[in-house]
Amino acid sequence: MNSEVIHVLLVEDNIDYSALLRRRLMGRLNQGHGPTFVVAQAGLLQEALAYATLQPIDVIVLDLHLPDATGLETLTRVQQAIPGVATIVLTERDDQLLADQALQLGAHDYLVKGNFNAEILMRAIRYALDRKQSEQALSEATKQLSQRKQPRRPAAMPDDLVNDFDSLLAKLAAQNSLALSELGDDNPARVHVEKLDQTIHLVSDLTRRLFAKSK
Repeated sequence: MNSEVIHVLLVEDNIDYSALLRRRLMGRLNQGHGPTFVVAQAGLLQEALAYATLQPIDVIVLDLHLPDATGLETLTRVQQAIPGVATIVLTERDDQLLADQALQLGAHDYLVKGNFNAEILMRAIRYALDRKQSEQALSEATKQLSQRKQPRRPAAMPDDLVNDFDSLLAKLAAQNSLALSELGDDNPARVHVEKLDQTIHLVSDLTRRLFAKSK
């Protein structure tokens, strides 16, 4: 049995719609294979932020039009309060510009209300988690690399550290390639994943050069 548990918070003020989505999502996800998904609901942004102080959250599915917050403010408040969470925003059919702006601000994916089913939502959740994990790993690798950098007389770096970096970057590249393969050419999120792929390759090249100079 897979012991992994992924906590999802649906933030949607239409309680009936949120409850229906939760039932379908739970039925589709928890079929005895893969991780266990725990899905909670909140109708207000303040309620969601309060919940986050008490319970673990891995992914937030966030309506950008709530009674106590609207538009991009909703997303930025979530990012400030819960910086480690993967975020999927929900938009209306005529909110393409808002969806694009949300992606630019750091949302990991978006879905149009009434235009997706549980399977598509499940795929978006997995993609958002993979992308968030890649971002965090890349940030940590860059931080470690910066801390170990010796501009004048760099000390030789141990082989196990070199191998760890090689393995990490290879894993990041593989995760990003998988995410790209699951995105259609017309998906606005694709351009952000492609930029992340470019960044991974740049960091990989920088790592090789720094390690070469340290020997």
